[in-house]
Amino acid sequence: MNAVIYVSKGGNTRKLADAVAKGAGVKAQSVAGTAAGTAAAAADGTANLAQVDILFIGASIYAGKINKDLRQFLQALKEKQAAKAVVFGTSAGGKNALAEIKPVLESRGIPVSPEVFHCKGSFLCVNSGRPNAEDLAQAEEFARRVCNGGL
Repeated sequence: MNAVIYVSKGGNTRKLADAVAKGAGVKAQSVAGTAAGTAAAAADGTANLAQVDILFIGASIYAGKINKDLRQFLQALKEKQAAKAVVFGTSAGGKNALAEIKPVLESRGIPVSPEVFHCKGSFLCVNSGRPNAEDLAQAEEFARRVCNGGL
């Protein structure tokens, strides 16, 4: 079983999460501002992470950091809740969330793939229309390859 969780402020990462979820054959779940973002929810498996093979994590960098709800969610995970994590996300610039997520998960005993799916996301007047249909198709294919052992 796989899972896709994400945080999205402007909707870009949510679009990508839906595409990744389609490729993984699951439904994307937001953790921001919901009970699923709490430590209790992560501990009791509310976010369907009791026995996840691949945990896809959608995040972007906001003011140099990942979203606090996502960080709390990740810090509450137990080693056996995910066999492997894979990061994806969008940004107006080129920075992805891997550097922020990797140490949090590795401290929990969860290995993180060095392979990341990242594409441009629209912000104000920058990268208008992104992620676009091509980005979403690539995200879906990325997830499919990961699930089939191709990455």
